[in-house]
Amino acid sequence: MEAPHALKSLLQLQLASDASSVLHLSYVLEHLNREHFAPSPHLQKWTTRISSLLHSKDPGARWAGLCLAYKTSSLSKPTLIECAQSWVGVALPLLSKSEPIPTLKVAIRYLLHVFGAALDVPEFQRQLAMPNVPKFSTVLVSLADKHSNLEVKVLSIRTLTTLVPLFPTSHRSLTSALSSICLRILNGSAPPGTYDELLKSASKLYSVLHLTGGKVGAANLWRKSVDETLQFSWTAFLALRTTFPDQNYPVSHVGLASDDPLVCIPLNLDRLKCGVVALCDLLMTTTHRPVQVPVGSLMNFCLALLVCTADDQREGHVDPAVRVMEVAALQSMWKAGCNLVSCLAKAVRSHLTPNLSRLVVVISYHLEQKLTTQCRLNLLQTVNILLENCPPFHSQLGLTRLAKAVLPSVTALLSTETEAQQSDASSIKQSKKGKKRRREYEGDEVFKLSRAIACPTHEDEEVVLAALDVLRTILLNPHLSPSIHSLASRVLLSISLTLPLTPSSSISSHPAMHGHIQTKVAEMCTELGRGTTSAMSKSLGLVLSSVPIDGNAHDLKAISKLQRDVDLLLHPRGPPLVRSMPHLAALSLFRTEESHEETEVRESLGLSMEEENEVQESAEVEMAETEIQTNAPETSTQAVVSPVQPPISTPQGQPGFLRKQNVPLENRVPKNPGSHLTPPSLKPQPSAIPASSSISTSSQPTNNLVRPAPTLIEKPAPDPRAVQLQSVAMAVDDEDEEIPTIDMDSDSDG
Repeated sequence: MEAPHALKSLLQLQLASDASSVLHLSYVLEHLNREHFAPSPHLQKWTTRISSLLHSKDPGARWAGLCLAYKTSSLSKPTLIECAQSWVGVALPLLSKSEPIPTLKVAIRYLLHVFGAALDVPEFQRQLAMPNVPKFSTVLVSLADKHSNLEVKVLSIRTLTTLVPLFPTSHRSLTSALSSICLRILNGSAPPGTYDELLKSASKLYSVLHLTGGKVGAANLWRKSVDETLQFSWTAFLALRTTFPDQNYPVSHVGLASDDPLVCIPLNLDRLKCGVVALCDLLMTTTHRPVQVPVGSLMNFCLALLVCTADDQREGHVDPAVRVMEVAALQSMWKAGCNLVSCLAKAVRSHLTPNLSRLVVVISYHLEQKLTTQCRLNLLQTVNILLENCPPFHSQLGLTRLAKAVLPSVTALLSTETEAQQSDASSIKQSKKGKKRRREYEGDEVFKLSRAIACPTHEDEEVVLAALDVLRTILLNPHLSPSIHSLASRVLLSISLTLPLTPSSSISSHPAMHGHIQTKVAEMCTELGRGTTSAMSKSLGLVLSSVPIDGNAHDLKAISKLQRDVDLLLHPRGPPLVRSMPHLAALSLFRTEESHEETEVRESLGLSMEEENEVQESAEVEMAETEIQTNAPETSTQAVVSPVQPPISTPQGQPGFLRKQNVPLENRVPKNPGSHLTPPSLKPQPSAIPASSSISTSSQPTNNLVRPAPTLIEKPAPDPRAVQLQSVAMAVDDEDEEIPTIDMDSDSDG
């Protein structure tokens, strides 16, 4: 027996009555597909049933009819063209009536789909779309202006944003009304501030209104909108700088006058936010013909937002309350400047090159300061967009400063000195009382049960990822200082070595973040090791370690990248490089190979080497043993000579760098780049004191060496072999080894 048609079953069961249609609507919409609307005798019954629901007196039935009409028009274009005339005639008047909000929303979506889905059918557009689009837009303007529900207002504005580019000539008469709605929303409000969704929708609509001027006048209308919005943003910005000294700004300084600062400052801050959002949308909109972008004026405004600090204050009387509120608005102004710079870099790209150096220096200065996590994230994302969309940055000084400012955000993934000491103490067995005398207790570390999370919040995770992206772009720049390039490469290599041994809970509360960071770091190390065939063959371990380990083994992008790297390793097709690649031994992987400048930068970033910690720990253990031997009882009658304990070696796989715990993250960037620091190679190293070097006083002998007993027997003449042994002992003593005890009474011939 043949199964009944799907439309027939739905009409007989789920859509038999108005109440049943509302109840089973979700089931019907879920099971409909394109195959059900093939030509059949049940299709006409289906469209008739939808028309009856649209004309029903029950609001729920009308809502169900609109939903079915929207779904049917989406799945069958012939049905849309055939039934649009009757269904639009019912749906359009519903917008002017007092209908429930769900009915208004689905009616707006259905009408937008009908007017935009059949643009390739001229007759349909001439008979249905052109007469009804102006009516539809007029109703939407009324809803966006007067309706009390925020969702309906946002949906109406977004629908107008889609209709204006499709039918620009039909909206020419509504330009003033549309512009009035947009400017009223973009004018800001406080308190509270403008709703974000409403602000974005109004800004999008404002950015397409210039299309109503046609292909000839659209460019002039766009430039006029940009100039007016920029002037509006300048006014809002200067209203937030009344307690700061006057600068050479293109507009006059605006004061608070007699307005209440509790209302005026939040209002102007919201206006500044609205103006920047509108400028970004205008820069990213589409124009029919090329337009002239005022890059100079926009860049002056961006720099004015970014260079603001809380240091200066104008002369004369200043209201303390106003001063505090304006200082508190600085980070919001920096965020607005970052958003505008990012959008400008994407829009004009290479035309931003003359201002790139100044922007990088300003952002580097802010990254060197103590900032909130969100503010640091905005700055890192902005400088990453600048470096990716603009031509390569050629200033070595600016790149070096930026790299120093970004590295502290990356070194947060490294272990601290205390954690490394705890791991060493747990893996190495010490003898007697030397273990008790170790200086490894640092205040609260006694009560610390586990390692602190490197990225406790989602913003911290984003900061680390953004810092890695910026560092990746910087390392690909040939103008970076060699010392900074070497230090950054060693930091990345240390992170790559220590991440596999670090539990994911120590990196972030999100389990996948550990694998994501490890994959990104492995890819960066692979890029650093990629070069000629011989250089890349030595980096085979880095290539294989770049395989995704976060559980997403079927990531096509990662697999294709790995295949490309392996293919380049096996079959190099690239042309030979003009310059020779540096040999692997040229990288300063050890402390003794560090340059003076690299050592200064490493110390300023709060990074220590494992070798320094090993020497310090060895000296502490030896000093403890020396003190024990010094306080030994005087009744010792036999020499007790213990060998010097060798330096504590770290387990395999530990990172080459350790982060000093007492240096905060914000204070690791040197404030004076030219300050001279003493490198570790020039500092006096703690020397190991052997047990044999204890000197006994005449009053209280403390030497553990056994003195020869007095005797009346004449000592034989010194044998040359004994003299040779003494010289060897002296040579060994120079190398911090103990002097062996020689029995002078023994027979020299034995």
